[in-house]
Amino acid sequence: IYTIEDVKRSARLRDSVRRVEVGSLTFDTGAATISRSKGGALSKVANAMLKLLDKNPGEVFLIEGHTDAVGSDISNLRLSDLRAATVARILTDFYNIPPENLATQGYGERYLKIRTEAAERENRRVTIRRITPLITVASN
Repeated sequence: IYTIEDVKRSARLRDSVRRVEVGSLTFDTGAATISRSKGGALSKVANAMLKLLDKNPGEVFLIEGHTDAVGSDISNLRLSDLRAATVARILTDFYNIPPENLATQGYGERYLKIRTEAAERENRRVTIRRITPLITVASN
């Protein structure tokens, strides 16, 4: 059993559970906002989350924010935190996912999807993981 903070800090732990990327959900350079047209891309993920929450109201999902390698480490870390928070807010406000079931963490440019120092839209993304198995005791 781990805490949410343990999971946020350990790539090894996070990698032990599946991650979901919302393929078309990327961000403009320096932005943490999502246009209405891209917000709809979250509907499939939100519906899957709601189904899991119907079965177990204690489910916990980690929303990870990411940036490309352009900009300073500190500004990218802040920006990635904002991106994760934006997605969490949309899931709560538009899809009724309870905020207590969401944890957010920005990782800046630490986990690039495409290894490049150049501006790369696919690196400016969020990933979502169901971390419930890592933070709760499995029932027999």
